[in-house]
Amino acid sequence: MPRGFKVGIYSSEKVLYEGQALSLIVPCRSGYLGILADHAPLAGRLAAGKITLRQPEGKVSVIDSSPEGFIEVLKNQATILL
Repeated sequence: MPRGFKVGIYSSEKVLYEGQALSLIVPCRSGYLGILADHAPLAGRLAAGKITLRQPEGKVSVIDSSPEGFIEVLKNQATILL
Protein backbone atom coordinates (compact mmCIF):
# COMPACT_ATOMS: atom_id res chain seq x y z
CA MET A 1 0.00 0.00 0.00
CA PRO A 2 1.39 3.47 -0.87
CA ARG A 3 2.57 5.66 1.99
CA GLY A 4 0.91 8.97 2.67
CA PHE A 5 2.10 12.29 4.02
CA LYS A 6 0.50 15.29 5.73
CA VAL A 7 -0.82 18.20 3.66
CA GLY A 8 -2.13 21.56 4.80
CA ILE A 9 -3.53 24.06 2.28
CA TYR A 10 -4.43 27.46 3.71
CA SER A 11 -5.78 30.73 2.35
CA SER A 12 -5.97 33.97 4.29
CA GLU A 13 -9.70 33.33 4.87
CA LYS A 14 -9.87 29.63 5.69
CA VAL A 15 -8.35 26.16 5.80
CA LEU A 16 -8.82 24.58 2.37
CA TYR A 17 -7.46 21.13 3.28
CA GLU A 18 -5.77 19.43 6.23
CA GLY A 19 -5.14 15.72 6.15
CA GLN A 20 -3.28 12.88 4.48
CA ALA A 21 -2.40 12.57 0.81
CA LEU A 22 -0.83 9.92 -1.38
CA SER A 23 0.27 12.45 -4.00
CA LEU A 24 0.24 16.18 -4.58
CA ILE A 25 0.79 18.04 -7.85
CA VAL A 26 1.39 21.79 -7.70
CA PRO A 27 2.04 24.46 -10.36
CA CYS A 28 5.48 26.06 -9.99
CA ARG A 29 7.23 28.66 -12.12
CA SER A 30 9.20 25.99 -14.03
CA GLY A 31 6.21 23.64 -14.51
CA TYR A 32 4.17 21.22 -12.45
CA LEU A 33 5.86 19.48 -9.51
CA GLY A 34 4.81 16.09 -8.16
CA ILE A 35 5.23 15.29 -4.47
CA LEU A 36 5.04 11.87 -2.83
CA ALA A 37 5.89 10.58 0.66
CA ASP A 38 9.53 11.09 1.71
CA HIS A 39 10.06 13.92 -0.80
CA ALA A 40 13.26 15.94 -0.35
CA PRO A 41 12.86 19.22 1.56
CA LEU A 42 11.97 22.20 -0.63
CA ALA A 43 10.44 25.65 -0.55
CA GLY A 44 9.12 27.44 -3.61
CA ARG A 45 6.75 29.88 -5.15
CA LEU A 46 3.61 28.64 -6.84
CA ALA A 47 2.38 29.74 -10.25
CA ALA A 48 -1.26 30.13 -11.25
CA GLY A 49 -2.83 26.76 -12.00
CA LYS A 50 -4.45 23.73 -10.39
CA ILE A 51 -3.33 21.91 -7.24
CA THR A 52 -4.26 18.23 -7.48
CA LEU A 53 -4.40 16.15 -4.31
CA ARG A 54 -4.99 12.37 -4.21
CA GLN A 55 -6.27 11.23 -0.83
CA PRO A 56 -5.75 7.72 0.66
CA GLU A 57 -9.42 6.77 0.22
CA GLY A 58 -9.12 7.39 -3.54
CA LYS A 59 -10.76 10.80 -3.71
CA VAL A 60 -9.06 13.39 -5.95
CA SER A 61 -9.42 17.09 -5.08
CA VAL A 62 -8.51 20.01 -7.34
CA ILE A 63 -7.92 23.52 -5.95
CA ASP A 64 -7.20 26.65 -8.00
CA SER A 65 -3.88 28.31 -7.18
CA SER A 66 -3.14 32.00 -7.51
CA PRO A 67 0.36 33.16 -8.51
CA GLU A 68 0.87 34.49 -4.98
CA GLY A 69 1.17 31.10 -3.28
CA PHE A 70 4.06 29.31 -1.58
CA ILE A 71 4.86 25.67 -0.80
CA GLU A 72 7.13 24.10 1.78
CA VAL A 73 7.87 20.38 1.99
CA LEU A 74 9.67 19.22 5.12
CA LYS A 75 9.67 16.01 7.17
CA ASN A 76 6.85 14.30 5.27
CA GLN A 77 4.59 17.34 5.44
CA ALA A 78 3.62 19.76 2.67
CA THR A 79 2.31 23.21 3.60
CA ILE A 80 0.76 25.46 0.96
CA LEU A 81 -0.13 29.10 1.58
CA LEU A 82 -2.44 30.74 -0.96
